[in-house]
Amino acid sequence: MDKKSQSVKSESKEQRPTQSAPSLPSRKINESAVQAVSVPTAKKFVSASSSALPTLTEKPDVKISAAAAVVSPVVRASVASSVVSKEDIDNDAPIKDVKTKSTAAEQTNREQKIVSEKPKRLPVIEPTPSKPVDPAVPRTRAPPPAPSFAERPLVLATHLVPSLPVGLFEVVAEAIEAAVNRPVVIVHEARRDRPVAKEVVDIAILPTDSSWEDGRLLPIGFVFEHRLNKDFSPAVYADVVVATDRAPHVEELLDLRGHRCALPDRRSSRGVSALLFNYLRLKGEGPSFFGNTLDASSHVSALQMVAGKQVEVCVLESPVIRFHRKTLPGVYSLHILSSLGPLPPYKIFANKRMPPETVDKIEKYLLQIRQDTEWLEKFTPYSVLGFAEYSNKLGEIPEIKSVPTSAPYY
Repeated sequence: MDKKSQSVKSESKEQRPTQSAPSLPSRKINESAVQAVSVPTAKKFVSASSSALPTLTEKPDVKISAAAAVVSPVVRASVASSVVSKEDIDNDAPIKDVKTKSTAAEQTNREQKIVSEKPKRLPVIEPTPSKPVDPAVPRTRAPPPAPSFAERPLVLATHLVPSLPVGLFEVVAEAIEAAVNRPVVIVHEARRDRPVAKEVVDIAILPTDSSWEDGRLLPIGFVFEHRLNKDFSPAVYADVVVATDRAPHVEELLDLRGHRCALPDRRSSRGVSALLFNYLRLKGEGPSFFGNTLDASSHVSALQMVAGKQVEVCVLESPVIRFHRKTLPGVYSLHILSSLGPLPPYKIFANKRMPPETVDKIEKYLLQIRQDTEWLEKFTPYSVLGFAEYSNKLGEIPEIKSVPTSAPYY
């Protein structure tokens, strides 16, 4: 029985089909076939051959299998063709085409270039990095000699407060004291349509559209810093201010149709409101251009209405922005869309009762301030570059006509 079982076993062994060993691929691989290998396939080759590769603890004379020899050129070819990192292979990430990457980068660069080429609005105040507070007291020059208090003091009145700060007129008073060697007292009137007290006032500084019958107009005016003032002119320019959230949607003044606008001097025939509506009239627009117009009690109030989101746009005299841009809350959210002008200068009057010699001294001294560095240091914080003469042609601008600034509501 043992012999019979052995014979049966031998016959079964002979009848069993022989399994041939899988043929190993050749080391010579076509380049097109190498590039077609995907990262998951390469990963399988790496995992299949990792057991055949020698470790650090094994002897260096261990023979490497043929599969491991095939893996190295495959991996090298895939890395060279698509620049795939080790993290991409581990995460089974698909191979990205280099040409696709370059095309996407070029498209991104073109989009960035288009954004940067859009017209830029001028921020009311440039954001500056915070600096450490310097507790040191700034150095100042020696005070000028005190005027003679034996004579009656001159009275300087201004109707430009609070649009312009009182500190500016304090510096003007100091300059007049140095010119005539007499003390100067400052009086300011913030209410509108108030006449000049002719029995008290000797020198008056009034808005561009004001006049004084009992005063003599001096042909000199402040020269303010402005990007449109290229020839040291005492003319005043108007700025159209919009909120930052509306700035990306408007390119010019005509894009402000239907917006709410604050007007500081609607009743003035030579103010910024008349200048704005004259510009709209030349473009074929009427007083109903804006969705709503609100009256502001002053230029500062108009600026505050835009910062407080009560309106989307306002027009005001540019020196007002220069003076109040660092003190009013919310000014960082405002942009200057456009500038208009020029307007007549701020008017400086001298009472007709003043001696002509005294008036001439004041005129000559103020005109020489632009050459005195000590006085310029005092006027620079208010964006005043000095004083300049002007003719009657600049004082009266015929292009500004009386136009309606409001439309009837039905």
